[in-house]
Amino acid sequence: MLDNSVKWKPEPDWNCARLLGRAIEVRAIPGLTQHLVSGDIDRFRERHGLGEDVGALGLARGARYAVRVGRDRLLAVGLPATECAVGWHDDGYGVTALGSAQRVLEAHGEGVRDLVARATALDPGNPGPCAALQFCGLTCSVYFHGDTQTLRVHVERGLAAYLWEWLECQPLFSSEAAAREGEDFILEECPA
Repeated sequence: MLDNSVKWKPEPDWNCARLLGRAIEVRAIPGLTQHLVSGDIDRFRERHGLGEDVGALGLARGARYAVRVGRDRLLAVGLPATECAVGWHDDGYGVTALGSAQRVLEAHGEGVRDLVARATALDPGNPGPCAALQFCGLTCSVYFHGDTQTLRVHVERGLAAYLWEWLECQPLFSSEAAAREGEDFILEECPA
């Protein structure tokens, strides 16, 4: 029987995989708690002490925040399971724990703007209210965290390896392009 899986590269070890370019670094953030909230998201934010949610290329701050992913949906990040019970709530919203259903990649450095320009057609000077957008041809939630040189990308777990491989091929990270331009490039592997 034909085994198509041999055509694919193995998935990176997300606990330690990093891409380093001259002006940018990308790594995975394992263990970040994520909950999808649908319904009366204003009540949810109020109940959990979350400020305004951030949209496409918005700036989230702190360890707990909300990211808008639809008209009446948000991604609550950093709330522990003990504080954010899953299921329907009488306040008019439902909560689903995403756990590891989504990988979170974080890009940091001066090259983040170049990465955004390569990955999406969104104008960084005119971001949208919803963080869910086409990024590298995939629907991802994309926003800044802490400062405008740290970009976070939430991608479905099954598509994260594709996104990682796409990143590896970009001139920001690619060893061939880096050699042509005299840049440093490192793809760090996990220790054996």
